[in-house]
Formats: sequence, structure tokens, C-alpha cells
Amino acid sequence: MPTPQEKLDAMLDAYQAAHKTPATDPGKQLRELIEKTPGLKTTFLDQIDKGRLDGFESLATPGALGAYNPYGKMMAVSIDQLNDAAAGKVRTANSLRFTLGHEINHAVTRDARLAEDKALEDSVKRIANGPSPHDYTATLKAYNDSARSREVGAEIAGFNTLAAYVRQQNPNATLGDLYEASPDDMKAYVDFDPTKPAPEAYKLKAGLTINENNVLTYDKSMGLDSDNSKNLEMPSTPGNIKAMGKFFYEENGYPERKVGGALNYIEGIERAVPHAPGHPAPTVNVSLKEVGVTGVPLPNGFNDTSPRLQPPTSVPTTPEPATPAPSASTPASSQQSGDPREQRQGESTPDSNRIPQTASALPSAEKPNRFEQGAAGQLLSRFFDGDPKEAAEKYAQTQQFKDWDQWGKNNHQQQQQLEEQKQATQQEQPSRGFSR
Repeated sequence: MPTPQEKLDAMLDAYQAAHKTPATDPGKQLRELIEKTPGLKTTFLDQIDKGRLDGFESLATPGALGAYNPYGKMMAVSIDQLNDAAAGKVRTANSLRFTLGHEINHAVTRDARLAEDKALEDSVKRIANGPSPHDYTATLKAYNDSARSREVGAEIAGFNTLAAYVRQQNPNATLGDLYEASPDDMKAYVDFDPTKPAPEAYKLKAGLTINENNVLTYDKSMGLDSDNSKNLEMPSTPGNIKAMGKFFYEENGYPERKVGGALNYIEGIERAVPHAPGHPAPTVNVSLKEVGVTGVPLPNGFNDTSPRLQPPTSVPTTPEPATPAPSASTPASSQQSGDPREQRQGESTPDSNRIPQTASALPSAEKPNRFEQGAAGQLLSRFFDGDPKEAAEKYAQTQQFKDWDQWGKNNHQQQQQLEEQKQATQQEQPSRGFSR
């Protein structure tokens, strides 16, 4: 049985062999970043030992910086950034440290992510097969809250990965040193005023706190000394979690993509569930205000029950597809993911390449009304009243029968496509994605 270190070496060897060219060697740079960033290698080895990381792959998402696939257990990193870092761009290398710290945290919380997807799938199917009205408010709120918790935790982990490296270079480093190590990452959390001298020029955004030199209690009379071993580290306090939810999760559009993708999934399930002919389609309700994403357009036929002065406007939407949990028959190796920072990227965060086309994008099959009056209805009545053979033969030639037959075929095809989508590649949202 190979050790975690041997497994990591094999993963990096495979990545290096796959992407090395006569002029570049991004795999070598990836290896150096993991080796030389404090704490990073330890976390990688721990997640490999726990079976949550199986290898590295190329990053196919435009604009993304990195991605972690919780189903395939693969991590992707920007080859362009690796090559830039290898060419001597120090800030790019530091941004990659941030990305790697973020992405490996998605491996740490992999079980929570899988549970998040399964809870969404189970809840949606239960509601869609239940009585009208179908209210998805609580389902979407729980899904968004869970995603927020994971993403904020991953971003704090990325922040602290970079802080650990800066602290290694200078144990007495300041907030300004941390900012200058990777301005593209830190400007989201630190305000910089070039008109002021350091250290006053650098200030954490409102609500954020970090450990700074000499803030830990010490008293020389007790033989204690100051401890800067956690200098610049951001603790996971309620205040930091709330502020990070604003500065990272909300500012980068995660709620809209997460909830928008879940709405697409709900729409596909709603279409796939057959309803009794002659009965109206169920009412589908969502209170976007309660979910916390009032700017998300709803699919056609969905009602926003949020208090408002004007009636809701339902328009088609194409946000990120959500990633329902794969069925038990779906091999994990067929799943792919990328959660911006489950994909770090510059946004759009291609959460949209978690899965292929969602059922919501498929043509809808409108059910014909079999209770219409006319010759077809009379023939159908005769069929049920005891003249089956003659009535059936004649009814089969009517346009109404042909409409019903075509609807049945379309509906069956839609359900097959929906199942195939679950078993197809699911690229989770690009994590930490915002190309600079």
C-alpha cells in the first residue's frame, strides 16, 4: 500500500508528464508551490490519506484559477498561472498559493458538499411529487446557506495559506506585506490608500479581523513572551464569517449562480414529473427575498411570493446549473466539478459547466387536453364504455391521439435526458475563479 507521500509524488509525476513542453514545465512549479508553502503539503497529504484527492488535471474553465471536483476527487490549476509563476512572477505564485489553499479546503469539506447536493435532490423530488402548491423557498435557502458556509470557509483557508507563507518569509510581517504579496487577492479584503504612509495605508475592510504581532496576551513577569506564530491569520470568528460572506460570496455572485442553477434543476424535475391529464399543473412558489437572492429571474411559470409592490416578472434564466448528487449507479470517476474556488476564477464562475444542458433548457412538452369535446372525445368515451376495438382503431387515427402519442414520446425522452445529465460530467463551480 503506497503512502500518502508516494501517492502525491505519483499524482505530480503524472501531471508533470502530461503538461511538460520543451519550453515550460507547469508540473514542476506546482510541486514547488506545494512543497514550499507552509502547511499546504501537510493538508494535501492528509486529504490524500482520507481518500479525498486522487490527482491533478488541466483546468478547462476559461478565466478560472483553480477547481476541485468532489465527485471525481481531482484538482485543476491554471497552467498559464503556473507558467507565469515559473517565469518569475512572484505575485502570481502567491495567488496560486491562495488558490491551492482554497481548493484543498474543498477536499476537506467534500462530505458536506456531497450531502448538500443530495439534500437538494431529495427535497426537490419530494416536493415535485407532492401536492400543489410546490414551495421551494426552504429548500433553496438551505442550499444557499450550505454553499455559503463552505465557500467562506475555503476562502478563509486560502487567505491563511498565503498569510502563512508571508509569515514564513518575515515573522514580523504586517498587513501591508500581506497585501503586497498578492494585491489581486487581497484587495477584496484590504483597503489600500496610496496617499498614506505604511502601515496606515492598509486597512482591513469593515467586519474583518486578523491576528497581528503582539496582540496575543503576554506578560514578561510570568515568563511568557509574545507569540507571532499566527501573525496575519484570519480566525473563523462569527464576525469574519459574516464579513467574508459579503466580500467574497455575495460580491462574486455566488448566491445568484447557486440559486439560479438550483432553480434550473427544479424546473427540469417539475417538467419530468407526470401530472394527471385534465388537472392543472401544480403551482410553483419561491420567496426569493427569504432565500436572499432577490435579483434572480425565475423560470417561466414560477411565482415569486416575496412581498412586493409590483407583480413578479417571470423570464427564462440561464444561471449556473446546480449539481444534484449522482445516482448510486453513477461512477464517481465520471463526475467532474469546479466550484469557483471549488473553482477560483475571475467570474462568471463557470458553475455552468458542472453538468451539461439542464432539463430546463430542453423543449417543453405541453400536454394536450384529452377532455376536449368533439369526435375524438366521443370515440374515447366509446372506448371506455365497451366498444374498445372499433373505437380504439378510429381514435388512433385522430389528431388528438397523435398529439397524446407525441407528448408521451417527448416526455419519456425528457426524463431519459434528465437521468443522462445526472450521469454525465458534472463540473462543479469554478472555485476561486476570477481571472485578473
